[in-house]
Amino acid sequence: MDAPELVETLERYGLSPYQAAAYVTVVERGTMAAQEVADASSVPQPRVYDILRDLESEGFVTTFEQDKLYVQAVDPEEALDSLRERAAELEAAADEITDRWQQPAVKEHTVSLVQRGRTVFEKARDELDRAADHAQLVCKTDHLESLWPTLAAAHERGVFVDVTLYDVADDESLDEFDFSEICTHARVLRRPLRSEPFGAVVDRQRACYSWHPSTDDGYGIYVDDSAHENMVWNYIMNLRHAADVHYVATPYDPPLRFGALRDCLHVVEPLVREGRTLTAEIEGTWVESGRRCEISGTVLSIDYPGFEEGESATPLQMFTDARLTIDTGDETYSVGGFDAIIEDVEATRVVITGIE
Repeated sequence: MDAPELVETLERYGLSPYQAAAYVTVVERGTMAAQEVADASSVPQPRVYDILRDLESEGFVTTFEQDKLYVQAVDPEEALDSLRERAAELEAAADEITDRWQQPAVKEHTVSLVQRGRTVFEKARDELDRAADHAQLVCKTDHLESLWPTLAAAHERGVFVDVTLYDVADDESLDEFDFSEICTHARVLRRPLRSEPFGAVVDRQRACYSWHPSTDDGYGIYVDDSAHENMVWNYIMNLRHAADVHYVATPYDPPLRFGALRDCLHVVEPLVREGRTLTAEIEGTWVESGRRCEISGTVLSIDYPGFEEGESATPLQMFTDARLTIDTGDETYSVGGFDAIIEDVEATRVVITGIE
């Protein structure tokens, strides 16, 4: 290592450029007058005395007066202890950073018990106001009327909104509702439920549920946690699975954005059966390494038990067994949903970019 490289190394370990230059000069030449240090190094003469005093206070050199100020280097075994300690600390920090990088990301989670059903309803309105990709809702028609402006605004900005209504009488008409204003899918369950539940799931992260959302004496839950919102999602999807299709937006107008693979399956499934060509962008992680990834390409197939026999995927299959196969043009990858194990990619966001 030549002198300039040595100076740069000392700078990286905490010395200033002038301190490093002066110290290397003194080590190489032995005892020197302060002015000689300035002449032999890059240290300006007006600064040399301050620089040498700083080096002395750090334990690198000693100074003494004769007819002028002289300086000599301290035994490096003593002087460089602090640098060695810094090097050891940096190495330990590098090891710690590597360990933390390899561990799963630490995120803040919220699962709250809410004491008033009305609070859950208002919280759901707030979450729908900031929905970015996808929202699912199960409710009665009076809840739907209250949320109509919020849902319309979300739908207008491209959020994929899926609504399931329940407790609709057999002879009750829904002609007054223009579902094209608020959602992409609407299903109707023409039967009452034991309570009057209200549920909303937004962007595969946030969920709200209440048994009596219009009262002050009921209670419910609010979840801001992608690992646990699936409790509410599973409830909504089972009700949706029992309901009849009332409205489906056709044709779809890509891009269609979903917070998880499970949420796009009921859209992709009939299109794949029809032989349509779909392109998609997937954000997620490589299952093997845990590293973030983004892939895009053509949807080649859907795979879940019963697909080949013409059976529709159940909510449980959407969550556990179903996967897409994507052809990027260079490689073919299998894409699974939350907690994927056997697939190449665990998807955290799916965008259907084209439908032909």
